[in-house]
Amino acid sequence: MSIQLKQGAKIYFLGIGGTGMASVAGLCQEAGFVVSGSDGALYPPMSTMLADLKIPVRTPYAPSNLSDLHPDLVVVANALSRGHPELEAMLNSGLPYTSFPQLLGDVFLAERTSCVVAGTHGKTTTTSLLSHVLFELGEDPSFIIGGIPRNFPRSMRLGQSRLFVIEGDEYDTAFFDKGPKFLHYHPKHLILNNLEYDHADIYPNLEAIAAQFEHVVNLVPNKRQVIANVDDPGISGLIDRMGLHHEVMRVATLGASPGADVSVKSYKAQALDAGTQLWTAQIDTPKLGELTISTHLSGRHNLANIAQVIACLISLEDSGELKQRLAAPSLAAAIKSFQNVQRRLDLLASRGGIDIYEDFAHHPTAVRLVIEGFRAAYPKKRLLVAFEPRSASQRRNVFQQAFAAALGLADQVFIGECVQDQRIPASLRMNTEQLAQQAGPRAQSFATNDALLAGLKAKLTPGDAVIFMSSGSFSGVQHRLAKDLG
Repeated sequence: MSIQLKQGAKIYFLGIGGTGMASVAGLCQEAGFVVSGSDGALYPPMSTMLADLKIPVRTPYAPSNLSDLHPDLVVVANALSRGHPELEAMLNSGLPYTSFPQLLGDVFLAERTSCVVAGTHGKTTTTSLLSHVLFELGEDPSFIIGGIPRNFPRSMRLGQSRLFVIEGDEYDTAFFDKGPKFLHYHPKHLILNNLEYDHADIYPNLEAIAAQFEHVVNLVPNKRQVIANVDDPGISGLIDRMGLHHEVMRVATLGASPGADVSVKSYKAQALDAGTQLWTAQIDTPKLGELTISTHLSGRHNLANIAQVIACLISLEDSGELKQRLAAPSLAAAIKSFQNVQRRLDLLASRGGIDIYEDFAHHPTAVRLVIEGFRAAYPKKRLLVAFEPRSASQRRNVFQQAFAAALGLADQVFIGECVQDQRIPASLRMNTEQLAQQAGPRAQSFATNDALLAGLKAKLTPGDAVIFMSSGSFSGVQHRLAKDLG
């Protein structure tokens, strides 16, 4: 049953502090709904955004939070499970409830032109880039971004046009809806960036994830508006199995697949200074000829993201969704002005010849690509990588060998603490001591992140670059090191 809400309806977000929940709450407020919520605790950047929006938040969770509000709808975060006290109070109250993906789909996306960005990695950067380029080209898109974009003041925006750009997450939706989020998003244009095994806490194998990607592809009315990275084995195999190889818009992000509609032909990388790289690439397109684009994004994976965005813009123009025709100069200028998303190889400090960065890198492939991109731009730097296994998948040993191979590309590796999840059988947990052994003789593991920081400081010499990689906070040691250098 689809959600029907009157203007000014009261919406309560149960678990409002998550990136997706807070962004959708902000979008609902912009749309004229009365928004409030609760959470166990709030942290930046979402706490800052909610405060700026003046959305009232009750902390901590408590059954009494809902008793006097009488909302028209409760939106439940997917992190909450049965047994949660405020969730149980909601169920006992009989209040209507939903998930934020269903709310987005029913209230915002069903009647708009939804551009969904899907893939194992690169979703946030690609979503941010597409939103930024559309805005720079004179469009007025809405968007939801799963991170903090540097070109916009917030991770969400409600524009006046029909265009809506959204990150298509394959993770499950809520305790009452175990299907992936992106199945709620009514995709009209769909970017398939890459497909690898991930989310080992909910998917048993790659085939299970691929089945969900098939479902979302089948939701796209016009298969020509599926933008597929055919240089990615997972995506190429997916569209071949579906018999769509000659129907979708094919993007050769590595220039490896002949006959593609959009293809990255060549590239070069250079370092301008600490924290600033310039990558230049030639991208061949059927409508705009050979484009020369420049970007401060690092790595071939970001050139792949850019190629996918260009293909999606061509798809939007072909379907009559853009106000004006694409032009190579304005497109190249918009791409170059993109400032990325926070925590994507961010330079935290550069002192005494030592550069400190942090990166989100949540998947073995992402770790490898970040390291390879950095090497290409700064070939003379000694690279030290500090890694914190933080996510649900990282705390399992299913990716242990792949992480070891990726981390082993660095000159020195420092592996931080891995908080044990007792729900994971001992035989399936990440073993950081083994991970260090597998990564090679230049890798060390540490019981705590404080110990890692001390060990890292002892090895630092002028000319080094350090990248802290974590999908969590890394206990703030990266910022402490940056402050100490200052």
